[in-house]
Order: sequence, then C-alpha cells, then structure tokens
Amino acid sequence: MHVYICFPLGKEEYIATFKGSEYFCYDLSQNPIQSSSDEITLSFKTLQRNGLMLHTGKSADYVNLALKNGAVSLVINLGSGAFEALVEPVNGKFNDNAWHDVKVTRNLRQVTISVDGILTTTGYTQEDYTMLGSDDFFYVGGSPSTADLPGSPIRTESTFAEDPVFAESNGTTLNSIFYCCLYRMGGRGGSS
Repeated sequence: MHVYICFPLGKEEYIATFKGSEYFCYDLSQNPIQSSSDEITLSFKTLQRNGLMLHTGKSADYVNLALKNGAVSLVINLGSGAFEALVEPVNGKFNDNAWHDVKVTRNLRQVTISVDGILTTTGYTQEDYTMLGSDDFFYVGGSPSTADLPGSPIRTESTFAEDPVFAESNGTTLNSIFYCCLYRMGGRGGSS
C-alpha cells in the first residue's frame, strides 16, 4: 500500500493506493462522532465499477459513499430513514481512470452531493433526527465485509484494487476522521 503526503500551497493532500483487499480502518470507540453537520470532500480515480469509498456507522445511523456500477452512490441514515442518491455522469461512467471530485455536505437533515462540481443532488433524511452518531469503525477504500454494511449498495466484496483515493481536508468532523485515519494508521490497512 502506498500513502503519499504533501503540502502544496498550504493545503494538505493525502493519496492512498489500495491493493487487493487493503483498506483503512479507524476505531471510533474512543472518540465517537456526534455531529449535526458534516462535509466530506475527496477525489478518486479508478477502473473499478464497484467499491466502497467510505463508511461509518451501524444499524440505522450511518454514512455510506461508494461506487456502484460506475456511478457515485450516497446513503445517509440518521436513525429514522435514509437519504439515498445515485449520481451518474451524462456520458460514460466515473470508473474511467480520470480524477473525479466528490463533495458531500449535510446540515441537520439537508444533504447535498456534488460530483465534479457539476452533477448535484440535494434531498433530506427522513423524520426529525438531525444528529449523526457513530462509535463504530470508519472505513476508507473497503471493509472486512462491505456487502454487510448498512446502506451498502455493493452486494459483493469489492475493493479499489490498486487504485488511489485522494482527499483534501476542510477540517470538519468527517473530514478530520478521514485524515486522522490516513495519518494515524501510518500506512497500515486492514485486509480480509
């Protein structure tokens, strides 16, 4: 596995390459997520049609961002019903080995996902819950059992084999954990 860290123009960049069944895993049990708003910003390039980009949470309180049949899939559930979005390009798929930028923002129940700054979907989680809480694991690039994760659109075990995932930090709760995961894991990933 390759992890690349650089600091251009004052911004931190992290690049991780996942080979085979490698992924990053961060245990949130000592520092759980409790947030009413989140922002996830990342870029990826891959030839894989399906793969988990990131996931945290269990049961009915989770965030799942994945590539499904070459489209970007987002499922967020705050405890009372999921917001689901599938962002597809007008021509082709996102698994074209070109860099694609993904931005997910959530403020209370309102969720917006944007891919490449052009394709945007906005919606709301169901009912009245507004807090995301997770004391489980935070996965990046795969998991021990991706098909079993709540909200997972991927029905088979799939990872981004030998494909890099790039991220850029904005300092919000989920971003902080994503970068903490990359930094604290020290280049070590889990494998199934």
